[in-house]
Amino acid sequence: MKGPAVYVNETEAGKLWADEKQQFVFQYSPDYLRMPDSHPLSLPLPLQTAVFDGDRSRPFFSNLLPEGELRDIIAKIVQVSQKNDMALLKKIGGECAGAVSVFPEGIPPDSGGTYIPLSHEELESMTAGETRIPLLVSRRGLRLSLAGAQDKMPVFIKDGDFFLPSGNAPSSHIIKSRNRYFDDMVQNEAFCMMLAKAVGLPVPHVFICKNICNPVYVIERYDRMRHPDGNVSRIHQEDFCQAMGLLSRQKYQSEGGPGLTDCFDLLRKHSSRAMPDRKRLMEWVIFNYLTGNADAHAKNISLLYQGKKIYLAPFYDLVSTLVYPALIPKMSMKIGKENRFGFLQLRHWEGFAQGIDIKPAFLFSEAAEMAEKVKKESVKLADGFIPRYGGQKIIEGICDIIEKHAAFFD
Repeated sequence: MKGPAVYVNETEAGKLWADEKQQFVFQYSPDYLRMPDSHPLSLPLPLQTAVFDGDRSRPFFSNLLPEGELRDIIAKIVQVSQKNDMALLKKIGGECAGAVSVFPEGIPPDSGGTYIPLSHEELESMTAGETRIPLLVSRRGLRLSLAGAQDKMPVFIKDGDFFLPSGNAPSSHIIKSRNRYFDDMVQNEAFCMMLAKAVGLPVPHVFICKNICNPVYVIERYDRMRHPDGNVSRIHQEDFCQAMGLLSRQKYQSEGGPGLTDCFDLLRKHSSRAMPDRKRLMEWVIFNYLTGNADAHAKNISLLYQGKKIYLAPFYDLVSTLVYPALIPKMSMKIGKENRFGFLQLRHWEGFAQGIDIKPAFLFSEAAEMAEKVKKESVKLADGFIPRYGGQKIIEGICDIIEKHAAFFD
C-alpha cells in the first residue's frame, strides 16, 4: 500500500493509493477514526474502516486539482501526465481547499511551516499576465493546489503584507490576476462580490490590490479562521460536486451534473441548518439571474464542516458572464426547465419553486425585494467603484443587465 498520506490539518486522516487498475483507493487511518472530533472528508466517504474504491474516492480527491488549460500547463511544468491525478496531488497537494492536504508517503507536513515574504515587485512580476507560468507554481518548491479553471494562488496577508505559505503553513487569502481572454474580469468579480455583500448575501471580504501596475483580485478565504494573534487555521470544506460524488467534468447540468433541485436536496438532507441555508441558496439563484451569471455551477457552491455540523459555505466566484458577448448565455443549472436567460418566464420560476418545495408566492416576493435592492445598490456601488478601480464599460454593462433582469419581477 504505497501512496500519499491525506491530512486534515496536522492529523493524518488516511492513505490514498492506486490499485492494479490505477484507480484511486482510500482508507481512513484507525487513529483518525478513534478521534472524538473526526469527521468524514466527504459525504460519499463516511467514517468507516473499509476501503473506498475508485468510484467512491476519486471524485473528492480529483476535485482538489485545477482544471482545463491550467491543469495542462502545471502538469508540463512539474513533469507528470495531465491525466495522472495521483501524481499531480503528490506534486501540488500541500495547500488545497479546506483543511485537507496531501503529502508523499514518509514526508509528513511541517508542523509549523513558514511564510515567504512577497514584495510588490515580485507580485507584479507573477501577475503581469505576460507569462504562461501559472501562479500556483510561480515559486520553486511550493506545493499549492486550488481547484477550478482560473489562475489563482493562495497567499497569507498580515498587516497589509503578502506572504507565500510554505510547508504546512495555511494561507488566508486567494489572489487572481487579470484574465487574458476577458477584459476587466478582476473588476467584474470584485464588483459582483461587493454587490452581493451590499444586498445581504454571505460572501467573504474582497478587494482589489492597486499597489501594483496590474491590479489583482483578492478574496479572504472562507475556509480559514483568523485568530486574535493574526494567525489562521483551516476549516474543512467540500464543493457540491465532491459532496455528490461527481467529477469536475460533471459540474454542468448539461453534462450530467446536478441541477438546482439536487443542490437544494443536498442541503435538506445534510445541512445542520437546512431551512436558512436553503433560503440563502434561493437568494444565490436570484442574484445570479439578476447579474447575468451563467457559470453558477455545482463547484461554485460548498459545504463547511465545523465539528460534527455541516453548513452552506459563503458564496464565491460571483461574476457576470452575460456581459461578455462571446460567452454562451446559457445557465449552468436550469431554472424550471429553462437555461436561457432570455426565455425565462413566470412558469419556469414557478417550476423551480415547486421543485425545491418553496411556495411560488414566497419566491416571487423574495425575488422582487432582492431585485429592487440589487438595482439600487449596483448604481450606488458603481459610482464609487469605477473612479477607484476602473472597468467602466464592464461595470456599466453589468448594471444594464441588472436593470433589465430586475424588471422581470416588477
